[in-house]
Amino acid sequence: MAVTEREQLIFDIASMEWDLFQQVQNTGGRASCQDDPDTFFKMRMSQWMVYSDAVLESYKEDILNAAKAGRNLVFEKYGRMMETTFPEEFEQIKPFLPEISAHQCDRIKELAAIHVEWDRWMLKHYPNIRKNGRVMTTREDNFYDGSSSESYLRGEMMTYSEKTVELIFKETKEAYEKGVNLLKQIIENETAFYGYKSLEDAEAAH
Repeated sequence: MAVTEREQLIFDIASMEWDLFQQVQNTGGRASCQDDPDTFFKMRMSQWMVYSDAVLESYKEDILNAAKAGRNLVFEKYGRMMETTFPEEFEQIKPFLPEISAHQCDRIKELAAIHVEWDRWMLKHYPNIRKNGRVMTTREDNFYDGSSSESYLRGEMMTYSEKTVELIFKETKEAYEKGVNLLKQIIENETAFYGYKSLEDAEAAH
């Protein structure tokens, strides 16, 4: 089966992210997930599949522009996530992280709130699947459990350009107002990659 332009774009973005991920130096040494491209590609592609081509093109441009400026967006994402799990180390790298406008911070705060609501829905309806994920909210972040899905999302969104954030904000709000749960769609994509026919099948298997 021929690969569509959209499928190729999603794969290309995940490939660019993988290359950036390989350059990230963990304080405790190389992380095991840095040697697991299969899981990485399934997770990242599942996420990007729910957004429009406009979002994909904008984010790809973000990666390319960042590279020209000598920035690694994956490093910045994990760096920002350290604020609540490794606060001392975060203070050391904070000066190297770009400042985020107040407007963009407000957008990201609202996006995070929507995703937490969607996450709570997943916990209620698919508890077996959900229990395999990160802790849910930033207030649950700690050294042992790591960063929550809320902190992960916020950290990642803070690496996007304002254009990309605005596009994602628009699509997320439209989905939310229609009662569409994009997080559910992302997890449906993930379970499909692992061979499950539905979330119900994956829930039963877990």
